[in-house]
Amino acid sequence: MIDFDSFIPDEITIAPKHPLEQNLELPIPDTQNAEEVREIQRRDRIPGVVKRTIPLDHEVSWEYWWCVPDRLLLPEDAELMKRDRDRLESILEKLVWLFGGYCFSQHCHRQGDRLPVHDWQEVLAFARQQGFESYLLDIDFLPTAIKRDNRHSNSAKDKTDLGHIAVEPAHWHIEFFKLATTNGGFEMQEPKPVCSCQIWTGKPFVKHLHTGETSTRYDLWVSRPLDITQPPWY
Repeated sequence: MIDFDSFIPDEITIAPKHPLEQNLELPIPDTQNAEEVREIQRRDRIPGVVKRTIPLDHEVSWEYWWCVPDRLLLPEDAELMKRDRDRLESILEKLVWLFGGYCFSQHCHRQGDRLPVHDWQEVLAFARQQGFESYLLDIDFLPTAIKRDNRHSNSAKDKTDLGHIAVEPAHWHIEFFKLATTNGGFEMQEPKPVCSCQIWTGKPFVKHLHTGETSTRYDLWVSRPLDITQPPWY
C-alpha cells in the first residue's frame, strides 16, 4: 500500500547542488557560434546544464538538471546527471504507476488508443530493446493545449473551415539519450534513436467541429514545454 503523504516526499523534489555552482551564472556571449560558446565553457568551467523546474501540480514542483541545447557538457555535468538519475526515476516510477506510461520508438503508431504500462521497470525494458543499456533522461512538462487544427482534415472544405480542434492534456515527456565524448567533455550522441515515455493526465485527441467525431492521437504536438530554469539559458 502507498502512503499518500509520502507519495513524492519533499526531499526528493530538490536537485543536488552542482559542484561548479559558482560558475552557473557566468556570462556567455549571445552568439550563433556553438564552438565559440564551448571554448568559453572549457576556459571558464561554465556548466552545460541548468536547473529546470517541473510541475507536479499547481502547488508542487520538482527539479532536475537539464542539458542546454548545443552546449558542451563538462565532466562535472555528466557525473552529476548520472548520480541524480536514481532520484529522478523514483519520481517517474510513481507517476507511471499513477497515470500509466506510453512508450514510443521511431516506428510506433501514434494514432488510436494504446495500452499504458504502470511499472517503470517495463519502461526500462522497452528502452533496453531500443539499445539503451546505459542512458540519461531529458524531461519536459507540457501544459494543456487546445488549438485549431486542420492537419487531420480529409477534404478541402474541412481545411478551409479548420475542421478540427486538437487537445493535448498536460503531460510529461521523457526522452532517453546517451552521451558521446568530445573535446573537453561530452555531448548528446547523434543521431539519437527515438525512445520516449509519455505520461498523460488524459487522452490527447482531435475532434471534428461539425460532426463531433473524436479520435485519439499521440502525434499532435500542439503543446509546448514549460521552460522554467535557473539560471535562464536563453
